[in-house]
Amino acid sequence: MKRTALLIAAFLFAVFPLLSQTSSSKKPSFEVVSIKPSAPGLGIRGGGPRGDKYIMTGASLRMLLQQGYSRSATGGPLGQLQIIGGPGWMDSDRYDIQATADCSGGALSREQNQLMIQSMLEDRFQLKAHMETRELPIYNLVVTKDGPKIKASEDQTPSPFAATGGPTPCGAAPAAAAPLPPPPAPGQRGGPGDPNFVPPRGAMFMMMSPMGFTVQATGAPIGNLVGLLQQQVGRNVIDKTGLKGLFDFKLQFSPEGLSLPGAPPGLLGPGAGPGAAGPSPSAATPSDPVPSLFTAIQDLGLRLESSKGPVEVLVVDSAQKPNEN
Repeated sequence: MKRTALLIAAFLFAVFPLLSQTSSSKKPSFEVVSIKPSAPGLGIRGGGPRGDKYIMTGASLRMLLQQGYSRSATGGPLGQLQIIGGPGWMDSDRYDIQATADCSGGALSREQNQLMIQSMLEDRFQLKAHMETRELPIYNLVVTKDGPKIKASEDQTPSPFAATGGPTPCGAAPAAAAPLPPPPAPGQRGGPGDPNFVPPRGAMFMMMSPMGFTVQATGAPIGNLVGLLQQQVGRNVIDKTGLKGLFDFKLQFSPEGLSLPGAPPGLLGPGAGPGAAGPSPSAATPSDPVPSLFTAIQDLGLRLESSKGPVEVLVVDSAQKPNEN
């Protein structure tokens, strides 16, 4: 039986920048933290701050490290931190987390929320980690010689989700925009399986199946696309397109050869997975049911060029499974 999982990456989910610290400063922490193993067969995963709560469902240690330590190089919501090392269960074990913050001082910044996540990881997962800068393979996103073919949105007004920047700990719900409504199930009219499906402005929808991926975005900046590519190829992607404004795009591509940490077993091709260096940009093989990502991106008049450059990475020295409470 085939399963299709729908992942929603709304523009409002921004990556929290890493806050620099001094040895004399003490990291803030949540008042109460509850961590329990997730139920098996969980579908939608993720979460974030909601009022005085930080809630994550089906979160792996890798996901928590991304939320706690990532910095956004592109300004988009899907920036990806490269993680070196870590225990073997870093992707397979999933946890439901509910933490409560002290809101007596008013709304907390995203930087403070990120530091509280770090404190939780150090306390409950016994995390020991440090940042390093290494010379590693990267990709440059460039425009092809024939020029860009990605479609500029007719409406260039930033969506309310981009304007509000998403929820902050202890902050009130944004008044400028209501939450994105849940999409219809795949295959239903108006859902991602509908050929006429159009995502809400400022949102990016990703449908994953054993056959491949379909990504659609409406009113998204190029930084959103850069973040998406970075997650799929497992390397830093540097935007060298010079493209400004908001765009509508759709990509259909095969997962073969991509580096997707934490992906379901059997979804990726041989040699892919956590720690994979990423494939060379080449055309899909004739046996591919859909083109490779490197071929599909060229339909937008863009290309991924292999290069090397300084990359800030998180080195995980050690971590332990948390005790259930």
